[in-house]
Amino acid sequence: MTNRFRPHPIALATLIAAAGASGEAAAQTPDSAELLRLVQAQAERIERLERRLAAVEGGAAAADAPKPAPAAEAAGAAARLDKLEQVQARQPTVNWSKGAPQFASADGRSVFRPRGRVFLDASSTGGSRFAGRDLSGTEVRSLRLGAEGAYGRIGWNLEGDFADNGVSWKSAYVSFAHTVFGQKSELTVGNRLNDRGLDGSSSTSNTPFQERNVVGTLVLPQRGLFGVGLTERVFGRNWHASLSAAGNDLDNAGDGNDSLTWAARAHWNPIKRERALVHLGAWAFHEDIAAGSAGVVRAAAIGGHFNDEVKIAPGSVVGAERGRGHGVELATVAGPFWASGEWGRRRIEGRDRGGRYGVGYDAHAVSAGWFLGGGAPAYGADNGTWGRVKVERPVTAGGRGAWELKARYENADFRDLPGGGAGNAWTVGANWYLNDYSRVMLDLVRWQTDNRSGKYLLADDGYTFNTRLQLVF
Repeated sequence: MTNRFRPHPIALATLIAAAGASGEAAAQTPDSAELLRLVQAQAERIERLERRLAAVEGGAAAADAPKPAPAAEAAGAAARLDKLEQVQARQPTVNWSKGAPQFASADGRSVFRPRGRVFLDASSTGGSRFAGRDLSGTEVRSLRLGAEGAYGRIGWNLEGDFADNGVSWKSAYVSFAHTVFGQKSELTVGNRLNDRGLDGSSSTSNTPFQERNVVGTLVLPQRGLFGVGLTERVFGRNWHASLSAAGNDLDNAGDGNDSLTWAARAHWNPIKRERALVHLGAWAFHEDIAAGSAGVVRAAAIGGHFNDEVKIAPGSVVGAERGRGHGVELATVAGPFWASGEWGRRRIEGRDRGGRYGVGYDAHAVSAGWFLGGGAPAYGADNGTWGRVKVERPVTAGGRGAWELKARYENADFRDLPGGGAGNAWTVGANWYLNDYSRVMLDLVRWQTDNRSGKYLLADDGYTFNTRLQLVF
């Protein structure tokens, strides 16, 4: 045991007083202040020596202890590392690669991610012979919020959308992943976007133009783009096929029968490389239309979404009982270039005061685009749809983003329907992709209409300039 010298304050004072009482001693020794400094210095020296001795004794004890063998030491380090990895593996993960936080359990089987989008539009029309058609304004084209997730093989998606001064449900479904004859498959139950055509099956968040082409928006069942029902999809290495049966969408008031639609689509990529591909597709549907259904045929907003006055009037169909439609699709991607073409036709049968009838209409569209740099055409090979463009140098990271030039011609012909018109439009424009989640869109539309019903009869033409700021996560 180590004994440390600690001068007691009283003893130290006594020593100083005694030294001062002896005059003879005072003449031969330092004064009291100097003596105090000497005593303190000696105490500090003794304390430093004690600390050094304790350190030497501790080192000797450690040297005398048995050291583990190198193999045992390595095994101990590996065990500590394994324990650390196990602790980390039990922690949930967060991934921001899709623009919003995606939370996943440690095993990856449970996933949750909020999602949404904002489309802010401005539009200006001019050149029409009818003053009432030359409108300008702004709108929130879409304000959508929702979430998606998965529990093992069970996935789900739920989204609500504010548009056209109203709120409606869009995606609202549960999916089950499985296999059919060894092929990856998915069964969807609920309200989901139709699988019908290249543009019609793609989200407007990903289509090159602000609105889908006339094939995607016009040649469709009475139920519209969505319907509550069952959809089975099977995915191959370079193809996919789907079959669905669905009624009306979630906005059905519930005061009448649903229309029932059976639909099928398939696509094939005979060429599928990293920078080049060819897309071939076909689709068809059959519908039993409920009596008194509204929206059997829809007008074509040929100048863009904002201006409701610039439309191709479809005429009227009374007493529709059933319908069927079909179409084909072709697309190609070669480096920075892409091109697509679609055609579709729908026939409607029913009974009116004149007896039974059968009428139809068709539409077609041809599009092309070129990326000047910073990105490339995005194509989803699993479903045969347009995908999200990946920006090489995002503006938000100090880059220039990606620039795309585009052009489209589209035509719709309702003249086989009572009072139906016809029209076409040329669209040229550009897209500036700021990053993977946002873009600025510019579309200049030169349109022509020839209506036989509605407010604006006979031939008319004009131009519409549309812009959009888009954010999707």
